[in-house]
Amino acid sequence: MMRLPNFTALNRLLLSTLMVAIVVGCGFKLRGAISVDLPFKTVYVSGVPDTSPFSQVLKAQLRANGIGVVPEEYKDRAEVILRVLGDQQMKTVLAVNPTGLAREYRLNYRLGFKVDSGSGIELYPATTIDLSRDISFNPQTAQEVLSKEQEDAMLIRDMQNDAAIQVMQRLSTIRVPAGTVLTAPKKASATQGTKPAKTTPDVLTTPTGMQPLDGVGQ
Repeated sequence: MMRLPNFTALNRLLLSTLMVAIVVGCGFKLRGAISVDLPFKTVYVSGVPDTSPFSQVLKAQLRANGIGVVPEEYKDRAEVILRVLGDQQMKTVLAVNPTGLAREYRLNYRLGFKVDSGSGIELYPATTIDLSRDISFNPQTAQEVLSKEQEDAMLIRDMQNDAAIQVMQRLSTIRVPAGTVLTAPKKASATQGTKPAKTTPDVLTTPTGMQPLDGVGQ
């Protein structure tokens, strides 16, 4: 985002009101579902709380593509486990004005994740997505400082949305050989005086010749 122009007091008030309405009143919004082909039907997302904006938009993207998002109590039934390894937000000052105050800074959002099958097969190795936005900063009033903070929050959410889209694109590159067992074996249940029931794992068979997408953006 660029430096705020010299709006009138009324325009600044309207802009601030709009930002508050979007960030506070509406919460995180899905910017647009990306359509991808995924070689699984159910997934459990771990390592990030359900209240996280990234978690919310990622799960919305998954559901929009017909994927069932499994709650924690049923995670053993998921074909795929998407493990979020890190979810960080950072702010770095790039330049200061003559008085020593920041006049330009960079917002960074970093996400680490990996994907395993429910049966323990590594489907996508640990990887990191790094996103950033450079911001000009020259507030003249306390109201402009507040508006800039709200703008920062919107930019972080925008990067979280972008990260979710990149995760979806990378999930679509996973190739699962036909007949591969993705779900974890069912636990045997033993009753007194009887032998444990034989474990029969659920099997997901994928279409033969499924190919990953090429040229996924970094």
